[in-house]
Amino acid sequence: MKKITEGAPYGVTVIQLENCDEALYLHGNCLACADFAQRDDPVCDVGVHLAETLGVPYQLLTLPVPEDEEWAWNDVVEKLGWGKTFTLGARVMRPVLECSTTHITLADSHLLGDLTRDTSTREWIHDTGVGFMIRLDAVRFPLLKLKREGLSGAARWVIWHGIRQANISMIHFSAVGDSLDGFQTFDW
Repeated sequence: MKKITEGAPYGVTVIQLENCDEALYLHGNCLACADFAQRDDPVCDVGVHLAETLGVPYQLLTLPVPEDEEWAWNDVVEKLGWGKTFTLGARVMRPVLECSTTHITLADSHLLGDLTRDTSTREWIHDTGVGFMIRLDAVRFPLLKLKREGLSGAARWVIWHGIRQANISMIHFSAVGDSLDGFQTFDW
């Protein structure tokens, strides 16, 4: 299950008030807050570390203390335009892995190009102009199908790790994507 808050920024946000109170949010969901007057440990550094660990954007917002003495953090984020929180099923939002085309061979590139034009595969393998997007959740047993089509073991190994470690629904082998450490690359 995933929680999404309307209008909230993607990533880690720390809100720091002028009185040094802080609150830590991930995708608009409050994870922790710190009351300076109560000598709570600040959460700003935790937010920076969390963003680095998850590989998501980080932002620090410095705001005035609300005028109402009975304020709550919900009042603060409401003024920022953050709205209702929705709970979505786990399969509604799944990650896409974008990586360099150097992780596929030249033969893989030609094969994927052919598959984007084949009526039996073009619904789940797409030419993006800078590479190839493979919709792994559009077919049953995508790795087996890709093996039967002739995709290299190195490319399938990247896909397998993406599925296993990040539960990806798609992979984009892109000329502008980053090379992944620990995976074979090809210079073509």
